[in-house]
Amino acid sequence: MKWDQIGKEIHVWHAALDREEKVLGRLESSLSAEEKARADRFHFVNDRNRFVVARGLLRELLGKYLRQAPLDLEFSYGQHGKPSLSGGNASSGLFFNLSHSAGLVVYAIARERNLGIDVEHVRPESAGEDIAKRYFSAREMSELQTLPPEERVRGFFHCWTRKEAYLKATGMGLQIPLDSFAVSLMPERPAQFLDGVESRWQLAAHDPAEGYVAAVVYDGAPCSLNYLSVDSHLK
Repeated sequence: MKWDQIGKEIHVWHAALDREEKVLGRLESSLSAEEKARADRFHFVNDRNRFVVARGLLRELLGKYLRQAPLDLEFSYGQHGKPSLSGGNASSGLFFNLSHSAGLVVYAIARERNLGIDVEHVRPESAGEDIAKRYFSAREMSELQTLPPEERVRGFFHCWTRKEAYLKATGMGLQIPLDSFAVSLMPERPAQFLDGVESRWQLAAHDPAEGYVAAVVYDGAPCSLNYLSVDSHLK
């Protein structure tokens, strides 16, 4: 893989977060003091370790694209927490976003594109109708309720990840009400925006692992997305 020739496509990575002590130590050594402090604020060791792996793998991936040591990378954060490269790489044109859920992390990386990615572990106890009524648009609720009961949990997470990915791509977070725009959620239909979003935004969805759904939102002309496994390319 030619890391510095990403071109116009978007690379979408996935990786498991639970790692051996040796790998954990290597990844932790690449973190900044601020990242280590954030890691140490987690109450549970498992949550701390998963944060370390998510950030450490991000640094290793970006380091490959930039041909730099992971430890040398610097980050800044937007008003609503969206990370970006700073320091000597602020003008590199490399954009990224990440998300993790229940032991899996996903990354979206591209050149000169605003990106948002979200992944969720599909679990019935988190897909309640009360949550949908609070955050989904009327159009989305109508579509969700037309699904057979056995498909509604998956439909819920299709909707949720696509909406979250859009909020992250814009960098605005919940400044944009979740019910102010609509996305598709029917299992057999392609992922797309239905209402309330400017035409420059594109939406794609995939299943990065068994039991998970994810979505990527990006701006600009439609392009190809290359889905990749971290463990197949990083040693």
